Amino acid sequence: MKTKVLFLSAILASVTLNSVAHSAVFNLATEKQNIELKQSPKKIAVYDLSILDTLNALNIQAQIVPKTTFTGNLVQYNQDQFVKAGSLFEPDLAQLKQLKPDLIFVGGRSAKTLQSLQPIAATVDLSPQTEHYMSDLKNRTLTLAKAFKREDMAAKKLKDLDQLQLKVKEQTANKSAVMLFAVGDNYMPHAANNRFGFIHELSGFKSVLPLTEKTDTARPEAGSAEALAAEKKNAELLKSAIQQNPDYVIVLDRGAVNTQKYATKQGIKTHPVLGQSQAVIQNRVIFVNADAWYITGAGLDNTAFMLKEIAAGISK
Repeated sequence: MKTKVLFLSAILASVTLNSVAHSAVFNLATEKQNIELKQSPKKIAVYDLSILDTLNALNIQAQIVPKTTFTGNLVQYNQDQFVKAGSLFEPDLAQLKQLKPDLIFVGGRSAKTLQSLQPIAATVDLSPQTEHYMSDLKNRTLTLAKAFKREDMAAKKLKDLDQLQLKVKEQTANKSAVMLFAVGDNYMPHAANNRFGFIHELSGFKSVLPLTEKTDTARPEAGSAEALAAEKKNAELLKSAIQQNPDYVIVLDRGAVNTQKYATKQGIKTHPVLGQSQAVIQNRVIFVNADAWYITGAGLDNTAFMLKEIAAGISK
């Protein structure tokens, strides 16, 4: 009898160990990739700050990050304990080979390096698709949450984000805005389907610009005939947008990235077109955080930050 009990105990122990081993398998599935590891990754490299922000929001820490200036919720990654290997555009392949990460994330600026990184470690591309901002953010968040067993945390954060967005949309109901990407004295209006036009979906502000025609044409060389023509077209678009008297002007100042020096706060007042707009005259201008919008982008906690920033800009 004792022998049978021991035999059964051994079987149960074996089944338990197999079950634990099976449950430890790490699987991360996207529409284009299926990453499977024997266990949850312990050493993670991340080359997109929107992904890093979402991982951080889910209490998943990366060990290898690019050389850049980390701000906001990611400021801890400036510390020396986190290895800096390459840039946001180009991971350092030689350094990564030595570091031997278990998993690498790329996206956005670094997405093109996917194939070169795959021989080093399992690499997944989670580039944000901001033309459908919120649904994409939720999909990417849930993909990570499922893989890392953070479903409950993700569900709570996404619910809070939905509620925050609803409150912002209550503030923006029946209000219009124009989104401007500023480089020096050049203010480029972004329609809803342009790079930073996602602010309209995010905030609920109505756009005063028509949707633009998408093109794969490379940006013209500065000073070229094409560049001058584009500059003229941009000036006409800006004038047309301001003539529609938007309730708010929203400015992303490229010059403030990594400096937080917003020269446009003064420049916009003397601009021949913007300086005459009612939104500028009545101080209905929202200067968004350049690092959050330009560098970090569509991360889980960063999106909450951006929504709160819009809400604060309306309430001032």
